[in-house]
Amino acid sequence: MVLSILSLLPFLIVFVALTPDFAKMLVTNPTALGRFSQQVITNGLPVVYIVNYIGFVASSGPLQRVNPSAPHKISLDSFARACTFVVVHILVYVFSADWFGSFGGDRLAALSVVGPTLERSYLFENLSGVYLYALLPGTVITYWVAIPGSKDTEHGLFAASPALVILIACLTLVLMVTLLSMALTQLVG
Repeated sequence: MVLSILSLLPFLIVFVALTPDFAKMLVTNPTALGRFSQQVITNGLPVVYIVNYIGFVASSGPLQRVNPSAPHKISLDSFARACTFVVVHILVYVFSADWFGSFGGDRLAALSVVGPTLERSYLFENLSGVYLYALLPGTVITYWVAIPGSKDTEHGLFAASPALVILIACLTLVLMVTLLSMALTQLVG
């Protein structure tokens, strides 16, 4: 939970700072601040926490006993994180329609906006983008442990090869979320 909160905060601050007049609106409009806080607490935090939790459990538990290669672990983890990110968003949006009356209380309307919203999250233009990029610190930690030689600090903390693999894997995670979101849009839309 601590990692999820610490991962979210910097991206939230950057998002608010980059969105024109958003900070001013949050400061001057208590209703907007309340809805923003509700959205982060009921959507963002659960999404980031659940994806991190599943990633950490999978990388430390069952996958360790099977002992697959590092590329195999990273591929499975990226796919699991991307799918979990999309599925948890679907659940949160549908539950938000029920619990908070979001989307006019219509579950189908809630489901129909998940894909288009997540499709553009890689651009960091909505809060789902904040949540997507908040996954990366936990992802980097998981991949750093999974890559043989990445713990070798003799050549510096960020040896070129493991750091490059982790960067590519993180970009792949973002791409997978985008592709899954596009597929969801086609399926539901």
